Amino acid sequence: MLDPVGFLHSAHRRHGDVFTIGVLGQKWVVLAHPDAVREVFAHGPANLDSGQPSQVLRPLIGTRNLLLLDGQEHLRRRRMVLPAFHGERLKAHDQLIHSEAVREIQTWPLGRAFAVLPRMDALAFRLILSCVFGLGEEDRLGTLASALLGMVKWMTDTRRQLIFFLLGPERLMGLPAFHRQLQRVDREIYDEIARRRKTPDLEDRQDILSLLIQARDEQGNGLTDHELRDELVTHLVAGHENTAATLAWAIHELARHPTHQERLATEPGAYTDAVIAELLRLRPPVPVVVRRLRKPLTIAGQELPAGTNVCPCALLVHHRPDLYPQPHAFQPERFLTHRPATSEWFPFGGGTRRCPGATLAQQEIKIALEETTHTLRLAPQRARPERTRPRSVVLVPTRGAQIIATKR
Repeated sequence: MLDPVGFLHSAHRRHGDVFTIGVLGQKWVVLAHPDAVREVFAHGPANLDSGQPSQVLRPLIGTRNLLLLDGQEHLRRRRMVLPAFHGERLKAHDQLIHSEAVREIQTWPLGRAFAVLPRMDALAFRLILSCVFGLGEEDRLGTLASALLGMVKWMTDTRRQLIFFLLGPERLMGLPAFHRQLQRVDREIYDEIARRRKTPDLEDRQDILSLLIQARDEQGNGLTDHELRDELVTHLVAGHENTAATLAWAIHELARHPTHQERLATEPGAYTDAVIAELLRLRPPVPVVVRRLRKPLTIAGQELPAGTNVCPCALLVHHRPDLYPQPHAFQPERFLTHRPATSEWFPFGGGTRRCPGATLAQQEIKIALEETTHTLRLAPQRARPERTRPRSVVLVPTRGAQIIATKR
């Protein structure tokens, strides 16, 4: 919990590409070789569950969402949810993302050190709130935003994380303060769902909530209010946390590599994509993905019984020198000519469980980074890179990615 990056690398050196650790009262078989990862991702919902081992997240995001559903129910939900995060519908958010990025960067202090992470938290939250609920709704959604931020801050407090990791989610869910936070969030979200269902221009809207309300399965059934609530909270929390962490790490790395920074400022587009791919390789926000075996399977040459948690580890696979020479160096150029296999680069998971919001997250990061480097020059507050600490389920810079910005 205190040093997951150091712990995983140490276990890998000591025990090799397959090892078992204890997490939250469970045993996880960690996989650090792309061949083993490929085996896991090749199995479908008949053989593997992802929702069951992720039930520890249910205190905040509920259980009726894409992240925690399994089997045919998960596939049904995925077919309903995925269209809201792909194609032309995503392009509708470009101008919003650009405007918010410009507004955020204009508030940055110049010529003195400051932490980027809190500012990326604020930007990522505004972006996902606007994408989920729609442009122009920010003022009316002030109470909801306040409730969600209050809940996230409460959940990521060090003391609550200790309760969560050491005593489990049931103990956390039993706290009266938790129920007060949750009731406030739920009241605001259910009110918004009810209001949106009555909106006369629902079919013309491109925000994620409106699209999810209109989504139908093969039988013509839509999502219930309960299901909508759990999907919305999942996207709001995960979309905010992962994007903020990735943006903070990106600024952290670019500030320490002026050559890459200058190239990004003058060569947007493909080079930005390479920078983001390399950043997600070097600093995957979530180090492992978890799958639970529905039946006995042989993975990585090991005969594993039903109920085993197998965990492809993006952090360890991404840092293999046989896949990525000088694996701990920030070298975006490696992604200009090389497209890795999905078992060699998987910061958003893989197979049928790949994060549906991955494209939106990369779109937000791309626009924000291009605007930042086009407007500012970045330098580190200190030459030594910051260490990593866990915050909720993501990894963030220990000191918040301290930089000094000046006008370009």
